[in-house]
Amino acid sequence: MTLLEPTKQTPNLKTEKDFSDYLHDAIKKNFLLVILITSQTQGKRKSANLPFGLGKSTLAFWLSYYLNGKDWNKVFEYLCGNPYDVVGLLEPGRERVRAALWDAVQMTAPAEQGVPRVIRKMSSYISDTRPELACLIMTASNMNAICAPLRKLVVFEVIIAERGEYEIQKIKYHKNYKQPLMDLSNLEYLEEGTFPALPKEIQDRYEKWRIGSKAKIYPTLKADCEAYMKLQEEQAELTDQSITGTVIKIGNSGYAIKIPRTMGEKYHHQLLELGVKDKQAPEP
Repeated sequence: MTLLEPTKQTPNLKTEKDFSDYLHDAIKKNFLLVILITSQTQGKRKSANLPFGLGKSTLAFWLSYYLNGKDWNKVFEYLCGNPYDVVGLLEPGRERVRAALWDAVQMTAPAEQGVPRVIRKMSSYISDTRPELACLIMTASNMNAICAPLRKLVVFEVIIAERGEYEIQKIKYHKNYKQPLMDLSNLEYLEEGTFPALPKEIQDRYEKWRIGSKAKIYPTLKADCEAYMKLQEEQAELTDQSITGTVIKIGNSGYAIKIPRTMGEKYHHQLLELGVKDKQAPEP
């Protein structure tokens, strides 16, 4: 199988295969490979270290193009912009997909403190979808930008050093004999090469698809921002507002601050930060 021609291969004699061999085995021998294309983190080569604008999607398109039999229609048929699109290609019993491309993963599966349960379930499912999918190609600014469950599936990181130039690193895991429940990982440099710009009609088609893909998630982003701004305004209003309350005793359980009913209804179950100013309370 012919892929983008590498300009240089690793002199590491421990590596018996090159990148195209692994891809060929994934397709012909029922393997699953997850490939992440990044640009922000420097690898072996000195790079521009930019999160965007270096051609991650361009290289991903070329890779998908070759893996899908040089058929641009299949590239777009298997092009995904969110987890739902990916899951749609994993239906049990469907025709095996050689390569699917999930563009800008960090937009819909970012690295956050609490990973949504559905993303965890999807990641677990992907790891066992060999009959339905051979290669999953993802793009992101860097490895740490995507959620941990997806990050752990990555076998190859393709790093864009400069626009049109890439290097390939294989992620390898080793047993940690001192802490057997925590595997050790390291990168093994495979090869580097170059890639051209996309044909204009394909680039235009991609840009149109990208607008539609972003339009699916924009309403949720806008709603979240509106909720955030509303919360900020309410907090600012509360900060500027003076609330006067009377300290009262509640049986044997302690003391509380009594505030006007309208204020209590507005801020019920909310945490208020009150400044203390000694003032004589009115007679009951």
